[in-house]
Amino acid sequence: MKTILVTGGAGFIGSHFVKYQLDRYPDVQIVNFDKLTYAGNLDNLRGVDESRYTFIRGDIADAAAVAQAMAGCDAVVNFAAETHVDRSILGASEFIDTDVRGVHNIVEAARKLGASRVVLVSTDEVYGSIDRGSFSETDPVAPRNPYSASKAGAN
Repeated sequence: MKTILVTGGAGFIGSHFVKYQLDRYPDVQIVNFDKLTYAGNLDNLRGVDESRYTFIRGDIADAAAVAQAMAGCDAVVNFAAETHVDRSILGASEFIDTDVRGVHNIVEAARKLGASRVVLVSTDEVYGSIDRGSFSETDPVAPRNPYSASKAGAN
């Protein structure tokens, strides 16, 4: 049985990832680590297979809590983030704590505990603005607000 730590797993995208993993892969267990802020809602996870699912309330900015939640996990997928440009302009500190320090805590815990894979979910906002077309992952980052700067700094 493979165990995946999903941070931010009670959010919109994270909860869909949790449900997909549990529905599609019978040999996967999920540990959902979520702070349950404005973006997290446990109702998003109603009906999941609780025999293979564990919820832990916690903050990725807390290194000890991250390490404790990750113990025994084979991989981690990070959806946890402070989001929304307007919120970041009103107060950037939360964004630095979660999007930068939190990611640092995740990768350090993964390194120390031997997790085989870390997947960091980001945003196209890190590339700035574009008039036409789309960005590629090889394009240079050009963040234009605290939200996109914190996401670029995390990756």
